[in-house]
Amino acid sequence: MTLNPSRNNNGSTAKSNGYGTLRAILEAACQKAGCGLGGLTVLSAQVDPYRLDTPAGHRDGRWVAEQLDRLVGRTKKIHWRGLHYTLVSTSNLIKPNGQPYLNTDEDWTWLIDTAGKAARWLGYVDFSRITDQRNAPPIIHRKARVIPKALISVGVDVEIPNVDDLEPRPVARGFEPRQAFSFAIFGEKSSLESVLDPIATAKGADLYLPTGEISDALLHQIAKDANEDGRPLVMFTIADCDPAGRQMSVSIGRKLQAFRDLLFPKFRFEVVPVALTVEQVQELGLPSTPLKETEKRASRWREAFGVEQTEIDALATLQPDVLRQIVEDAFDPYFDRTLEGRVEAAHGEWLEQAQQAIDQQVDAELLAQLRDDAAVRLSELQSAIAEINDRLQLAADDFVLPSIEVPKPEIDEEASRQALVNFEDSWIKATRALIARKQYGNGNGNGE
Repeated sequence: MTLNPSRNNNGSTAKSNGYGTLRAILEAACQKAGCGLGGLTVLSAQVDPYRLDTPAGHRDGRWVAEQLDRLVGRTKKIHWRGLHYTLVSTSNLIKPNGQPYLNTDEDWTWLIDTAGKAARWLGYVDFSRITDQRNAPPIIHRKARVIPKALISVGVDVEIPNVDDLEPRPVARGFEPRQAFSFAIFGEKSSLESVLDPIATAKGADLYLPTGEISDALLHQIAKDANEDGRPLVMFTIADCDPAGRQMSVSIGRKLQAFRDLLFPKFRFEVVPVALTVEQVQELGLPSTPLKETEKRASRWREAFGVEQTEIDALATLQPDVLRQIVEDAFDPYFDRTLEGRVEAAHGEWLEQAQQAIDQQVDAELLAQLRDDAAVRLSELQSAIAEINDRLQLAADDFVLPSIEVPKPEIDEEASRQALVNFEDSWIKATRALIARKQYGNGNGNGE
């Protein structure tokens, strides 16, 4: 489905200055800060979502949408490489600049980094239409929201009981230790799974281990899932200690910022760079290798930090327990370690009180009638147990039961947090923090 670029996915129309949502936000912020567009541009102008709203961007974006609808179909999904070969196999296909589309690295790069980005960020192509074949599937541990509800069950779920053993008992849904934040861990390499997955499992964090920088499609899914989850997202990043690795948390922060502004206005997030930092490399004595000769940022990197490059695998392989502790410590300001025990205790207390209430209120005649009915039905095949339990279930509305009070997570508001982008940051402050990190500053952007 091709989107109408004059109307954003969140339902808001383009701004009166003629630009869409993202460019309008950037223009307004620059006016407020008294700077040009470059002063609040985080990524390169060709990549930053807030800078793609140009005549050329719309021209290229429309072209991609037209080819998708014409050659693939208006609803069918495809990955970038598949679209590339579809375009290549089309005779006499001309790009917006008047040149033929060819099977070259130049045209492939233009498709995914220029025209493709413009098509999606400007609303011509839905993000979900391009499937992500580049990244490994995420490992999801997030706890789903459960609405508390009280029930009364008279049957059992597995074994066929003796009729005399059938007694009404309380059942409560919603006693789940759901933390105040949803968590995601981004690791630059799949080799980190052995260290990170046990932590992700214990913390209920989703784990993303793409090869290299995370794709726009995967970030869109992360933002969408977090928005539907309803809790603020805390995203921890683990990457190499080199210019590209440091840039990853910047790109993630900027694109999540853009997804919030464009699609999910209630979405809140923090980005927390966890490892591998220059300080960690120096303190732990990790081995380094010279930066590649093709690395354009090498001189600035050496001047800023005085080191070469160190892969995160060096820490994961040589000192996995240290990496594990670093990641565990990063969770501390956001994670309530007492929540699971408190929820379990509250559940047990509720069950005890609810059973007492049922015992005092149960209708003996109704219970006898239910037992008689069960005696007949329990003689049937065991495959009928599920149906029997449904039949025997009592409506909780007929009983006065204690209210369900599920303990809430308790977060230490005074704890020091090392987030690159904070929940409370204004748009300008968050943007400047991203720019400072990209420029090898300390990441603490100036205020407005």
